[in-house]
Amino acid sequence: MDPNQEAAIDLVEASYDLELAPDDWLPHVLRTGKALMDLGMGFYGAVSAGTSEQGVPIFTQVLAAEGSEELPVRILRAAREAGPDSVKAASEGSLGRVVVLSENRDRWPGAYETLTRNVGCKDMLVLTAVDPDHHGVTIGIPSSEPIALGARQREYWQMIEVHLAAGHRLRRSFGVQSSAPGMPITEVPLNAEALIDPTRFVVSEARGTAQGKEAAMNIREAARLVDKARGPLRKRDPEEALRLWEGLVRGRWTLVDWFDTDGRRFVLAKPNVPNIADPRGLSELEAQVAHYASHGESSKIIGYRLGLSPSYMSRLLNDGMRKLGVKTQAQLVEKMRAIPASVA
Repeated sequence: MDPNQEAAIDLVEASYDLELAPDDWLPHVLRTGKALMDLGMGFYGAVSAGTSEQGVPIFTQVLAAEGSEELPVRILRAAREAGPDSVKAASEGSLGRVVVLSENRDRWPGAYETLTRNVGCKDMLVLTAVDPDHHGVTIGIPSSEPIALGARQREYWQMIEVHLAAGHRLRRSFGVQSSAPGMPITEVPLNAEALIDPTRFVVSEARGTAQGKEAAMNIREAARLVDKARGPLRKRDPEEALRLWEGLVRGRWTLVDWFDTDGRRFVLAKPNVPNIADPRGLSELEAQVAHYASHGESSKIIGYRLGLSPSYMSRLLNDGMRKLGVKTQAQLVEKMRAIPASVA
C-alpha cells in the first residue's frame, strides 16, 4: 500500500490553513487528501471534541469524501451496533496513532466485525489525529483488500497524522478564525511568539519563550526547512520533503504563513502545545515525550512530532522516567495511564 506521496505536502498545507471557516476545514482536508487517501472505497473524516461522561467520543462533524457519501452512515451504524464500551476501548487505544483494523482484530473483535460488515470492506486504515484531550480529527480509509503496512509506510502515514493533529489543534486555539488587518510588522500578530522574514530567514520580532538566541536559531532553521519542503523538493522527493516539515518546533511552535496588508509574506511561530497533563513535576517537554512514549510511539516519530533531535529527546525521556520513578517501558505505561488527560 503505497500512498501518493506527491499529495502529502498539499495535505500538510491544508491542515494548517487558517483562512477557512471552522465548518470548511474538514471538507478542504478531504478534498486535498483524495489522491493520497482513497483506496477505491472512498474515505471519511470525523472531528471530535472531547468525550461523553461514558468516555465515548463526541463528534461535531462527520463527512465523507466525494463519491462515498453513505460511508459515515455505515460507520455510525457500526458504532451503535458495537456499543459504547467497544467504541470507548477502541478510541482510547488508538489516540494519535495509525491503526490498521485487521491488526487489531483480536484486541477489538466487536469493532472489527461490525465495521467490516457494515462498511463492506475487508480492512481499514485509520489515522487518529486526536490529542490526549480527545480533540482532533479521525480519517478512516476502508479497503476491499487486507492492508499490510511496512515500517516505512507506517512511518509515512504517522507523519501525516502528526500534521493533521497539529493543524486542528492550532485552528482550535483561534476559536473563530480571525485576521489582523493593519497590524504593523513591528509587532507579532495573532498571538504568535515570533515573526520570521522568509526572504532572509531571520526572526524579525520575538516575545515570550521565543526570545533568546537558541529559540531564534531553532525557529529560523525550522522555517528554512519548511520553505524547502514546500518548494521543488515536494515533487522531486516528496518523502524527504515531508520529513523536513516536522510537526512542531522544540515541542512548542507551529509555523504558519501570514501576510501583511501590503501582501508581503511572513512566517509566524504560533504556540501550539499538545494538551497533556503535567504528571507530577515533569517539564512541558518531558511530559510530552513521556506521554507519546507510553503510547508506543517510536523515538523517531516522537522526535518528528515535537521537532526534537534524537539525542535531546532521549535525554528528556530518561529525565522524565527518572522523575516518575520508573525504569522500564511497561512501568512508564502504567504510571502515565494513572494520570488523566488535561481538559482544554
